Amino acid sequence: METTTVTAAQPQPPHPDLATGDALLDTYAAALAGGDAPLLGHLVLYSVFDGAVTRDDLARWFAELGLDPDLLPPPLRPVDAYERITGPDGVRYSYPLDDPTATGRDGRRKRRKPSELGRSAVLMVRPVRRDSDRIVRHIVREVRDEQRTKLRYDTRLGAVTFHRDHATTADGAGTLQVEPDHQAIAKLPVAEQATVHEMIEGLKTSYQRRCTYLTGDKLRALVRRYVEDLSAIKVRPTGGVYFVHRQYAPALAALRELVSRFGTGSHLVRVPLPDQEEMREMIVAAFTTKAKDDLDRLAKDIAVAQHTGRSADLRRLYDRFAALQKATDEHAALLSTSLDDTASALQLVKIQLGSLLATADEGA
Repeated sequence: METTTVTAAQPQPPHPDLATGDALLDTYAAALAGGDAPLLGHLVLYSVFDGAVTRDDLARWFAELGLDPDLLPPPLRPVDAYERITGPDGVRYSYPLDDPTATGRDGRRKRRKPSELGRSAVLMVRPVRRDSDRIVRHIVREVRDEQRTKLRYDTRLGAVTFHRDHATTADGAGTLQVEPDHQAIAKLPVAEQATVHEMIEGLKTSYQRRCTYLTGDKLRALVRRYVEDLSAIKVRPTGGVYFVHRQYAPALAALRELVSRFGTGSHLVRVPLPDQEEMREMIVAAFTTKAKDDLDRLAKDIAVAQHTGRSADLRRLYDRFAALQKATDEHAALLSTSLDDTASALQLVKIQLGSLLATADEGA
């Protein structure tokens, strides 16, 4: 009878190349932490969520962190809050008529099967009039009969009015007034009446919040503007990932701390990039791709201005050219490299601008 001996597999030593690579990574990470490794800059990613951040909070944090106060967002304007909550993307309630309490706060519901099609209602705000003293909009109830493909409207369940305040110099100052039309609302089924009143309270709450706190959208715009002001390069064409040179590391660290004070979950991540040829090539390629796209658009706009004789656009076109030239020079210096292709494209656009300027002078 044969017997088979099973020997437990012995752990194999790591492949020499892998072991060497891991050691190099560990060494480089330690060197980065100690400030001894050559650093090209950082990749920057961030996520910002709604919180309870006022502009006064921002101003105080900017001062504490040594951030540039010129990049603070403007003060909140009540008129903007009104326009936002009553606009196309503002407060809107959608619900099936057989169950008015099943409200979709975003105005969107899942697509239903043909056998499930029925009547539904949408509460929305629609413009009525606007003048120097006030903006008037009405709460409208739209009833949709999907089987009969019909719409019906109750055009005034309430008025949402913004009264401009001319007694103050504050830009966009004013007050909100929401007046329910109790007689019109009383004609609705009881469950719908409750939904209408809930929407009215939602309008008031949303307005007050927007007059007090910066939304996530505004905070994201602030972070994007600040990062781009650090001569950032979009590494991904759609945005969201930027390269920032090492000389801006202190400002980036302060910005990271600022974002951590926003809503729960808000954060800014800095990924250190080693000063190596491969990393430089990636950043240079990202910059030249964007610069080429910008220059192509600028060249087309110059051609249109030449064709239409719109020399009034010359100042704006020249400012765009100057900004691109400045960015090219700055990044060539920061990356210690030549951006010849971009420089050549800039020269061609400069010739186009000169031709447009000559045409404008002749017509003057």
